[in-house]
Amino acid sequence: MSDAKRDLRSAMRRIRAAVPDREARTQRLWDAVVASLPSSRFAGLHVLAFVGVASEPDTASLLQMLGQRGAVVHVPRVEGEVMVAVRCDHDTTLEVGAYGIPSPVGPPTDAHIIDLVIVPGLAFTRDGQRLGQGGGYYDRYLPLLRPDCVTIGVCFDEQIVPAVPGEAHDQRVSLVITDGVQQ
Repeated sequence: MSDAKRDLRSAMRRIRAAVPDREARTQRLWDAVVASLPSSRFAGLHVLAFVGVASEPDTASLLQMLGQRGAVVHVPRVEGEVMVAVRCDHDTTLEVGAYGIPSPVGPPTDAHIIDLVIVPGLAFTRDGQRLGQGGGYYDRYLPLLRPDCVTIGVCFDEQIVPAVPGEAHDQRVSLVITDGVQQ
């Protein structure tokens, strides 16, 4: 890992932790994500969305909104060096998984059925470059998806940066959506 990535990760963790009005801004973010898709698109749409922890946006309301609109919701689970998607309904058991992240119990979902991925990150550029936590799980998972799968990076406005130090294995997202609050 480059020093530039390490330094940017450290700075972005501090910035994200200091975001004011987190609850209201998180809801604006999820409203923007849902509004980005036509309502007719939700029925049967297979969506992989993360479980927000620490200073990440809380995804509980997003997962609920997606399920209420008819989407089939999946969340990630780390298995060794790889991330898998697991279907997650309102009655799915979540256990504390890798890195203390709540993870679903159940069989992995074939990556080829996923239609949309909501991707977390510490920083994004407007054109889809992403700086993650450093484990490379999304960088290894995203290439497994169908070419027509849409990947949406989500963050607070403060997490938009002009550039992200990149490496050959880094994966871009299709679209970046923020909470729309001006910096």
